[in-house]
Amino acid sequence: MVILGLVTIGHSGSSQGFVNLNFEHPILPLTPDEFRAVPITNALPGWTGYLYGSPVDRVAFNGLSLGGAQISLQNSNGFPPIQGNYSVLLQGSTPSFQGSAAVGQTGQIPADALSLRFWGGISQVSFKGQIIPHMAIGAGPNYTIYGGDISAFSGQTGELLFTAFPSRFWVLDNIQFSTEAIPEPRSLGLFALGGLLFGLRRWRNSSR
Repeated sequence: MVILGLVTIGHSGSSQGFVNLNFEHPILPLTPDEFRAVPITNALPGWTGYLYGSPVDRVAFNGLSLGGAQISLQNSNGFPPIQGNYSVLLQGSTPSFQGSAAVGQTGQIPADALSLRFWGGISQVSFKGQIIPHMAIGAGPNYTIYGGDISAFSGQTGELLFTAFPSRFWVLDNIQFSTEAIPEPRSLGLFALGGLLFGLRRWRNSSR
């Protein structure tokens, strides 16, 4: 597990800060309509949803699309959350429909933030329309931890956008701004190699 140095961001936050980055603050009760949809303002306070590039006012609740792009808030009654009680599921459409699913939020990145980290996965992360390259930097029991360098945008205000492209299926959770830089790829490779050698040594010892 990677130990993170985090910038604390409360749920209420300041008027310029990001909120509900772990998706744990829906406005309850969530009562789905006949299409299993709920208002996005209740399901994902602070967030804007986009399907096929256009804003939406409703998202699914424990929904799973069979072809079209979809945003869904998931709890334990649906696709298992990564952590806590809720995660967001972003599904791009099948290739024939060419539709993306995205969630975004406008706020100010902390002035001392060096990296953006999140659990799960996503096709593309951007801020103010600029793509933030990201890579796997760690893992938990049932998820991957991704991180990207956000230092060029520290202190700036804009929209942070997470997008799933067609044929992509991602669960997203626990978005964090960190005061730690993203490790160099070489360091990550050495860390992974060390873990592999350690596991091999334990396997050899146990087989004797």
